Amino acid sequence: MATAAHTSLSRAGRRRSAAGLLAAAALSWGLATVLTKITLEQLAPLDVLFVELAVGTAFLWLVVLRRGGPGALRRWRVFVCLGLLEPGLSFVAGDFGLNLTGAADGALLLASESLFAIALAWMLLGERLGRLAAATVAVGFAGSVLIGVAPGGGNASLLGDGLVLVGAAAAAAYSVAARRIAADDDTDALTVTAVQLLAAAVVSVPLVVAGAAAGHSQLGHADAGHLLAAVATGVASSALPFLLYNAAIRDVEVTAAALIQNLTPLFGVGLAVVLIGEQLGELQLAGGVLVLVAALAAERVTRPSPVEAC
Repeated sequence: MATAAHTSLSRAGRRRSAAGLLAAAALSWGLATVLTKITLEQLAPLDVLFVELAVGTAFLWLVVLRRGGPGALRRWRVFVCLGLLEPGLSFVAGDFGLNLTGAADGALLLASESLFAIALAWMLLGERLGRLAAATVAVGFAGSVLIGVAPGGGNASLLGDGLVLVGAAAAAAYSVAARRIAADDDTDALTVTAVQLLAAAVVSVPLVVAGAAAGHSQLGHADAGHLLAAVATGVASSALPFLLYNAAIRDVEVTAAALIQNLTPLFGVGLAVVLIGEQLGELQLAGGVLVLVAALAAERVTRPSPVEAC
């Protein structure tokens, strides 16, 4: 019984550590949102995508090589599939979709990522929601929607909404796939993330080249400050948060991870207020409280899934 109690305490400690890593990833993605707004003052969306993936990939592979090389690559095809889902399809569909739809629609649809992730975890991983957990999911979803809904920006379109939904679904599928891959004890989070970003960067090259050939690049006209912000965006949006996420998802359910990741818009709005002087409305404040409550409750209301029990 003492051994069982020790194992239970050890598992609880890993879950708390994983929750901290996920919160740090959400903070990084929130910072990246603000940095992206800054870079888009002078760079085109395709420029930002290229810099994000190129910088994130280079940063991680430098770390991998400095460590002595990648870990086991026997499942490299699976790691590539992760990269094609996110940041590949998720970033491309989400960015182009947000460019074609209104801010309120975009916020609502992006918030649906957590619902997609929880539904897929239920179908594919056997994660179950009790009544309290379901209520927490609803609270977190409502909060993330309130944070994103701001006055103005009514240029909604069916195509834009559809693309944002595709991006959210791809990100949710990535969450479930990453959880399943992390169940393998031989999986090295750094190697997974490095291969993941390399795959996304390679696949994005034709898109970026085509955009540049069509005159949709502003890289040659940006000043040093905005280029530096773009480089920082690459680390904050891809390399760091994906590494943290891949390291954490082994020890926490997809449902709990989705609730904690709802902190991303909260951090993004808060940093936008501090760094670029944006105003925070009453709805956003209320949404922030709801998201924070849901994130703090995430670890307590979710149950270990069969993946963790194996």
